[in-house]
Amino acid sequence: MSAKYSALCPEIEREKSVAKGLGFDMISPMPELDLPFTPRYSFQAYHLTEILKLKEIDRLFSQPVITRSSTKLVYQTGEEGYFFIYRFGSVVFFNIEPTRQTAVIEKMRAIIGAKENIITSEELLVDVVKDEKNEVFFERVVLDRLSFERVDVLALILAQSTALEYFELTVDELLKKDGKITSDLRNRGRMRMSERDVNKFIGMCMLAKQDIVSSMYLLDTPDEAWNNEVLDKLYRDASDMFEIKERYKTIDHKLRMMQDNLEIIADLLKNRRATMLELTIILLILVEVVLFVYELWR
Repeated sequence: MSAKYSALCPEIEREKSVAKGLGFDMISPMPELDLPFTPRYSFQAYHLTEILKLKEIDRLFSQPVITRSSTKLVYQTGEEGYFFIYRFGSVVFFNIEPTRQTAVIEKMRAIIGAKENIITSEELLVDVVKDEKNEVFFERVVLDRLSFERVDVLALILAQSTALEYFELTVDELLKKDGKITSDLRNRGRMRMSERDVNKFIGMCMLAKQDIVSSMYLLDTPDEAWNNEVLDKLYRDASDMFEIKERYKTIDHKLRMMQDNLEIIADLLKNRRATMLELTIILLILVEVVLFVYELWR
């Protein structure tokens, strides 16, 4: 059993003689054993960056690869530990000790760069209770049995949630700057930001929208759930609990609102440039008049 498992469930230490034989094959359901305690497992999810280059990251690890695709990598570490790496920038650990998690993330930093920081995170506990109804709570999931497919579905939800939280923070920060511009227009009748700063802000907004649009596939239902009613219900219940679709719609609404504001700002910049051009032309005309008059009176 992993140290994380034991740390989460102190009573397991008293049951080591039973728990010693509890190892399971994640590709198939866990053996249904009559245990004197409820097995508990844990997920930890982190969002590291906007986009991960999976081909480069795949070269970093020597663990057995369970899944290798264009959108995610899944590795096994130890008998019952797994970590999931998603192209949209999230990594999810299942039943892996914190020290091992840190080692994996530090390896990935060699690809994403030291300047990136862990911005958002999620944690979820899984209790396996025989004959119980599968239920999803905010910080805990109850399953009647454990399988790799169920772990895979829950890992995706946590990855989606951490990615959405990152975008939420990014968009909220952009909204603050957008609010300062609109406040200046209301209070002063003009923008205090220079044209260069405004253009940089517009670029940041465009980049944020591009990143979110390119990550739209993170809302797709996983392939495993299409033909499996239990997995489909687990995915939908977990998605509803973490409000995945609602949060995405909120981000999209904020981006649309900012886009409308950006169009107004762009028009103001255009008018500002036109005004400056007109003033320049007038100034040149005045200079020409002054020179002409000067020549006449010489």
